[in-house]
Amino acid sequence: MIGKMMSMGFELATMPARLTWRSARAMSMSAAEFQQFSDELRDASEEVAREIQSVISGVDAEMSARAGHLSGEQKAQAASLALQAAEQHLSMAAVNLLRALWLSSAAGRELAHDKNGVIIEHES
Repeated sequence: MIGKMMSMGFELATMPARLTWRSARAMSMSAAEFQQFSDELRDASEEVAREIQSVISGVDAEMSARAGHLSGEQKAQAASLALQAAEQHLSMAAVNLLRALWLSSAAGRELAHDKNGVIIEHES
């Protein structure tokens, strides 16, 4: 589910750039190409809406089953803990994404290693 959410987040984050590109491309389209483009855009929008609704429904069902019996105070405490955990996970996810970007960009070249250099390790 997390992978699906990350994928959906990436799709939503890049949507403005993709729409700008498609809008610029639409200026030089024929009527038939523009209709096809509109249909593809509508299909993509509907797919994203279905995926978001699916995630929301899944979370709603899961939380109703797990926390439906808790009092309001207990739910507030659990929400606080969940927010703290999410913050920690998102912070590490951001670091891991940066690491993956760095590794993928550096994969094609040999890294120079200074034998007198200092290596700093990060504990997670």
